[in-house]
Amino acid sequence: MTLKDRLSSRHNLLNAVRIVFAAMVILGHAWPLTGASGHGLEMLSDVAVNGFFLVSGYLIAESRTRTQFVPYLWRRLLRIYPGFLVSLLVVAAIFAPLGARLGGQAFDLRSAAGFVLSNSALRITQWEIDGSLVGAPVDGAWNGSLWTLFYEAVAYLALGAVLSLSVAVRRARWVLPALTLAVIGLRVLAEGPLEVTTTLYLNGLRLAGYFLAGAAVWAWADRWRPRPWHVAAAVVAYLVLTNEGWADLFGQFPLAVAVLGIGSLPSHHWTTRTDLSYGVYIYAYPVQQLLVMLGTAAWGVTANIVLTVVLVLPLAFLSWTLVEKPALRAKRLLDPRVPVSPTPQ
Repeated sequence: MTLKDRLSSRHNLLNAVRIVFAAMVILGHAWPLTGASGHGLEMLSDVAVNGFFLVSGYLIAESRTRTQFVPYLWRRLLRIYPGFLVSLLVVAAIFAPLGARLGGQAFDLRSAAGFVLSNSALRITQWEIDGSLVGAPVDGAWNGSLWTLFYEAVAYLALGAVLSLSVAVRRARWVLPALTLAVIGLRVLAEGPLEVTTTLYLNGLRLAGYFLAGAAVWAWADRWRPRPWHVAAAVVAYLVLTNEGWADLFGQFPLAVAVLGIGSLPSHHWTTRTDLSYGVYIYAYPVQQLLVMLGTAAWGVTANIVLTVVLVLPLAFLSWTLVEKPALRAKRLLDPRVPVSPTPQ
């Protein structure tokens, strides 16, 4: 079977891969949030974010070519925005008041309202709620994971526009890899000779490279038949690049082949009807921060990780059941052909 055949089926490991990435984000954040030294393990969250973006690039390219532009944008908005907005409200109304009380501070309602309103456009401009993280090792951010969603939304828009051009769709096998290589080259120039220091551009180039790498693999998905040695070779290549300190700059295609190859493995135990990875991603960081405010940092990093997983999985399930899945039903408003039972993409 080709990669397209395997990933078009509901019975694969792609959902499990995304859960693993969400767990890696928890691991990567645990050391700085508890004030411990991670000896380089903090990079796990960066690798996971890169992985999320390449998986997203694959799925979004597929979605765009099956959907008209306006319904496509509507679907993308429904997939990320309702859960994001509710997470802001939950932090402002529940997490921050608890954090302020645990820190012996008065809850600042105006700052909490500003947290929701200032960040509601997906670009995070207010990270903290005054007085609610006093004493935490990282006292300036309630949810340090949300910064990537702005870049993801821009990537949706940009790739959707590119694939609106008929020539880009007809020649996707060459256009998308070429775009990926162009972005990789731009990033090398930005971090090298051009000495770009603006975080907005550097983060944008980094994440665009991984997003486009996933889309480039999609362009060849009906030709590529994944083999175990393909995945093994990609893993080895990525590990070599990591050892040389080059994986973040040049690891886009090896990581894409490894992740999508593993994700395409057949499985009847991980379906795509329930996706907890997004809920884990948007709630894990505030859960970790609240645990620190409860004094659990003294128990060590492992305790923070285990307790976060135990607490965040029910939150992710509630987010999917009460917010994300119901929101996806609204896809039919702009595309009446959409089936009643939504699946995450």
